Amino acid sequence: MRNRSTRPDGPRGAVARRRRLGLAGGIAIGPFFALRSTSAVAADVDAAALVKESCAARHTETGNSVPPPFPKLAGLSPDYLAKQLRDVIGGSRKSEIMQPIATKLSRKEIAALARYYGAQRRTPGIVTDPTLISAGVVLFTEGDRERGVPGCACCHGTDGVGAPGYPNIASQNAGYVYLQLQEPATASARTIAAG
Repeated sequence: MRNRSTRPDGPRGAVARRRRLGLAGGIAIGPFFALRSTSAVAADVDAAALVKESCAARHTETGNSVPPPFPKLAGLSPDYLAKQLRDVIGGSRKSEIMQPIATKLSRKEIAALARYYGAQRRTPGIVTDPTLISAGVVLFTEGDRERGVPGCACCHGTDGVGAPGYPNIASQNAGYVYLQLQEPATASARTIAAG
């Protein structure tokens, strides 16, 4: 392994590389700025008008969508919602429906939408098949050890309202959760119940 001083571009080249990579003293600072609160960015966007124009047909104005392919957005962390939109734009989260919509949004609009939907109150879930409730409780709390599936509560909390980095899945549309669980394991880990 080379010593920094023996690199062809010398120590000054290393400093320039760190700056290009968003590193300060060897520590990544880019994620710090990406995770900062969305409130300062969203100031002058009419979120309610933007919701009516771009989101309400699928997620409703309250963020409590009903059709299975669409998640409830109400009550999610604004930072989580903004990250999901950025991930759709960047391609790390796949959504044929959301991609053309999200790419038209500015950074301010993303922040405003995230704050708007984060402030909405989530409605209770709809039980479509009561016979599945007891099995669902076991999977949620304990998982399925035979298949190596951890309980949902491990990451989403015992009440399902999420934790830092994990979304609120309480009262989420069952059809949406089902579709997310059908995704490949790597995608499910990132996107399960984006709502």
